[in-house]
Amino acid sequence: MSSDPNQSVVVLSMNVPLLLLGISLFVGFKPAWGGWDEGEAAYRRGDYATAFRHWQALAKQGDIGAQYDVGMLLHQGLGVPRDDARGVHWLSQAAEQGHAMAHYGLGYLHQLGQGVPQDAEEAVKWYRSAAERGLPQAQFNLGLMYLEGAGIGTDIGEALNWLTQAAQQGLLEAQFLLGHLHAEGRGVPQDYREAVKWYRAAAERGLVGAQFNLGVLNTQAQTYSEALKWFRAAAERGHEKAQYNLGLMYSEGRGIGPDPAQALHWYRASAEQGFAPAQYALGRFHEQGNAVPQDSTAAIRWYLLAAEQGDAGAQLRLGQIYKEGIGVPRDGSEAVKWLRQAAMQGDAEAQFNLGVVYKQGSGVTQDMAEAARWYRAAAEQGYAKAQNNLGFMYGTGSGVPQDYVLAHMWYNQAGANGIELGIKNRDKLAGEMTPEQIAEAQRLAREWMKRCEGTGRGPFPAAPTASPAASMAGSVIQSSPPAAGPVTGAPGRDMESRP
Repeated sequence: MSSDPNQSVVVLSMNVPLLLLGISLFVGFKPAWGGWDEGEAAYRRGDYATAFRHWQALAKQGDIGAQYDVGMLLHQGLGVPRDDARGVHWLSQAAEQGHAMAHYGLGYLHQLGQGVPQDAEEAVKWYRSAAERGLPQAQFNLGLMYLEGAGIGTDIGEALNWLTQAAQQGLLEAQFLLGHLHAEGRGVPQDYREAVKWYRAAAERGLVGAQFNLGVLNTQAQTYSEALKWFRAAAERGHEKAQYNLGLMYSEGRGIGPDPAQALHWYRASAEQGFAPAQYALGRFHEQGNAVPQDSTAAIRWYLLAAEQGDAGAQLRLGQIYKEGIGVPRDGSEAVKWLRQAAMQGDAEAQFNLGVVYKQGSGVTQDMAEAARWYRAAAEQGYAKAQNNLGFMYGTGSGVPQDYVLAHMWYNQAGANGIELGIKNRDKLAGEMTPEQIAEAQRLAREWMKRCEGTGRGPFPAAPTASPAASMAGSVIQSSPPAAGPVTGAPGRDMESRP
């Protein structure tokens, strides 16, 4: 994992629950019998007991809409004690007369086992009956059951058939889910054009999750002006990840000229909702004095909020701050605490820094074996400075058995990844090795590089530049990790970070 401040990648937003039941006055059905209007007026003012009394009288006379609504009031416990069994009775009465919503309701109750035994096959039967009558809610829930294999076995073809019918009728949830399936390539070939089509259909009607995901897909396609449009639409409606992404785009000038003040505004909006990457980014702005007065206290406050949520970038930065005494007294134990938390999440720079403090005995008891362990963890991710330092540990037998072959191999990797000191150390060490040892070290280096191909394990930049934010929430786009400091040391010596 890189040392990006926000290396945790958020997948495309997906929150598609089973669609719930509703009263028929909200689904375009209005019985014609006398007494209905009085019940509706009572329902709208929250007098459910009176609504129930009017509608029950109509239900007993055979009015199918009233039968459905009485069943729903009993199911929801509105105006009367909740009684799912009686609710099922009235829904069944309406269903026998062909009320599509009653068919849908019976499918819902059988799926959840409310008022009837839980029975997926029975749920499918009722959903299908309602779906074939054109009810989009039933089509969606039926598609979701086939998609998830909810007690009936997965059938992607059936799922797509019913979800598409619901989406074509304008059901937002179905449009969103189809967009997600095509974006992820789940059950269908991955197809961003199809994903964008369905996300756009839902986004243009105001579905915030679809607006956010459109922003993500357009960011991945590097159509930044379009991404900016959709992130803004979602951000203005309070979507915390969209607010963060909009801040990042203003910060880095993607799709628009850089505007630190706007970046600060959107980072703050997201951070105040508790989104850890935005809290980290806000901490960076305060620490660097970017669009706000430089304020180490405010920076640390925001870093702490992000770090306590597990943000590895914030944990790393806190560790560096306490290790170096940046705006606070030096505190080795506090530095180790935060570096360890980031390192345990796989942050290579934190692993390297933790190796340094164990080698120095800064905030912990000096432990060369532990230093070598953390250097190795970072080195195996391609972190060049850790590779050099691990070479030093093997070359001197510090914390590991002395092994010139492995020392040469790791120095070689560090040099290949841009650390000039690694090349000097390798060449100096070669003077003390046999030709056979050098050949073996070079063979190991080639094998290591071959194993790393396609794994994402480096190399890391030797001297990266600082960035106030690291990755687009919801995408795989990465920005540059923060500066780790100058490379120091002499041939035959290891280096220590100067964050």
